[in-house]
Amino acid sequence: MTDILPLQVIRTIVRAVPAVVPHLSEETRAMLKAAGSYDGIRTVMHGAVFGAVFGYLSGEGYVTTFREAMATAISRAYIDTADTAYEEGGGELPLDDETAAWARGMLDEQLAYIDALFEDLRDLRKAGGFDAGEVGQARAEGYASALDGFYNEAVLRGSKNKIAYWRLGKTEKHCNDCLQLNGQGHKISWYIEHDFIPRKSGCALECGGWECDCGLEDKDGNEITI
Repeated sequence: MTDILPLQVIRTIVRAVPAVVPHLSEETRAMLKAAGSYDGIRTVMHGAVFGAVFGYLSGEGYVTTFREAMATAISRAYIDTADTAYEEGGGELPLDDETAAWARGMLDEQLAYIDALFEDLRDLRKAGGFDAGEVGQARAEGYASALDGFYNEAVLRGSKNKIAYWRLGKTEKHCNDCLQLNGQGHKISWYIEHDFIPRKSGCALECGGWECDCGLEDKDGNEITI
């Protein structure tokens, strides 16, 4: 497939039709990840989550088949993201012990969610009256959003000693924590210690990071987080 279409085109197709990811070769998936760095990792995982959920809801296969496929895709995404983001933040591999333990804990948390997800999907498939594509897309977006928060913290952990400045996002209403932090500069280790991580679901910000699109910048205004 990569001999016929350039990777940029393949990436566009995957984003538009995530159901194609399970049909891509391992070589193509690896090239997508490598070519797009984090963006490629995210794209492949998004498509794999969609494919697992859509495939289970629209077919008659055993739940274990789809659950294991999704667990494998998420495991790969979190492991690849940890290394990629840590290096992008300025850290040198392998991950330091504290970051490695944190990354493992975050991955274990996501894997636990998968078991609960497929219990809900099993009940949904029995009940009927759903759009498998809509459910698959919603779940894929949710897991991709969680990966964004994981990426941001891994970047920060790779550059703990740098100073970063909080910038407000484009949402109409900001929580009190984000408003208070706006324009402040702190060592990145300070943000990690306080769990003030942009886009991290369930972080210590008053908004919980669920709808937060704030970010951190260096002294020159360059974005550190996504």
